[in-house]
Amino acid sequence: MRQQRKEKDRRITVLIITICAMMTFPILMIPVGLRESTPPGVLVGRAYADAYPYSDQEEEKLVEDWALAANTSDTVDPDTDPTSDTTVDPEVTSDPNADPTVEPDATGEDDPNEPDEPDEPDMPVQTVDPETGRVLIEVGEGEAAVDESYIDETAQREKKYADLMTAQIIQTYDDSDLPIEMLDTSAFIPTDEQFFIKTTKTILKENPNMDAVTVASIARSTEVTRVAKGDTWSLIRTKDGVEGYVLTASLSVEPVFNEINRTVWVDASGLKLRSEPNTNCEVIKELKRWTRLHCSGISNDQWYKVTLDDGTEGYVYVSYTTRKAPPTPTPKPTPTPKGKKSSGSGGKTKKGNSNPPPKITGVNGESIVNIAKSMLGVDYVWCGESKGGVDCSGLVVYCYRQVGLGVPHQSNSIKTRGTGVSRSELTLGDVIVYDLKGGDGVADHVAIYAGNGQVIHASSSKDAVVYGRLDMGTILTYRRFIRS
Repeated sequence: MRQQRKEKDRRITVLIITICAMMTFPILMIPVGLRESTPPGVLVGRAYADAYPYSDQEEEKLVEDWALAANTSDTVDPDTDPTSDTTVDPEVTSDPNADPTVEPDATGEDDPNEPDEPDEPDMPVQTVDPETGRVLIEVGEGEAAVDESYIDETAQREKKYADLMTAQIIQTYDDSDLPIEMLDTSAFIPTDEQFFIKTTKTILKENPNMDAVTVASIARSTEVTRVAKGDTWSLIRTKDGVEGYVLTASLSVEPVFNEINRTVWVDASGLKLRSEPNTNCEVIKELKRWTRLHCSGISNDQWYKVTLDDGTEGYVYVSYTTRKAPPTPTPKPTPTPKGKKSSGSGGKTKKGNSNPPPKITGVNGESIVNIAKSMLGVDYVWCGESKGGVDCSGLVVYCYRQVGLGVPHQSNSIKTRGTGVSRSELTLGDVIVYDLKGGDGVADHVAIYAGNGQVIHASSSKDAVVYGRLDMGTILTYRRFIRS
């Protein structure tokens, strides 16, 4: 009995030593592999392969849970279903010597120790949304349904709009064969765009209908602002602040030129001849004063389409030209004989003026204009601000000083002082700020509004205080320094 127990203990000891050796051998071999430059992961993989040899049988396919059948109770087991066509080998099921650990037992149940093979996934169960009528797909047992549109978007789109009513829109015309606006004015799209009138005798209507009341008449090539856009009509605003509706077809993005046949001369030094009627285009050349120009078109009283004597074509500002021919050169005076004194002072005669003192009725725009009129003819003097001579901003400083108000002596500073007003709010004495060079947004000239579309300003090209047109250049802002 003692001998058997020793023998059994010896066998257990040998088994334990063998198991420990099998477990520690791969680990002990890792340093050897590292010394032989073999990656540890490769050695462990080899040891794993030796312990668990690869089987030629087909590997188990992993199926995501969401792809499995939503209801497993409908799955039929061919081994237990009496209606199944699958036949069972009686020799296998009735063999009394069969190993129960390998084959199913007599009851037909699987061995609980053997892993279950996954059932074949059923087709996704489709559900119809009662509200939209769209097909849904259940993504898992007890999970929410997913819209089918990610599978067949075209089909779902056809289903979605299948029951909707459709209509064909047909444009209608009035008795004059002009389109009738199909949108209500409340549905017009707000805009803020600059356009030019390209039709002659265009009329503004109170409503987008030719039978509506006429608000105003607009000349061809006039620049306007589109406030809102409809289907075939547009709501526009003129520079005078008048609003009304016109046909969209009567508007042009590009400046519109009226044909003319006119000869003018350059009335400034260094006037730029441009390739297009805007200040952002190429400058062809700079023109000297008194250069003759042959005009074939005019746009919005701002741009001339001109041709030079050498055939060069381009565009220039209207305000820097004059229709007066250049003055005839003055003949040289006859030299005074020696020994005789010439009559007069012999010095340069200043222009000056002989205007009577202005009528000042208080701190108001009328007084400012009266003071500016009294300065007409005064010489242009750089940085001057007195009756002996003024520049453009110096004239403004002088006029406002006479009523007790201070204004900075610099055009770009005046641009930000006082109170900004709109063109439609202009009144006597307001200051107009210009960008005559164009394109850079810097104020380089100012003038005083004198009413009826005229200004009074100190002109460097005319070397004196003179009247001028309100639109003699690009206007940056309108400023008011007198409180109403």
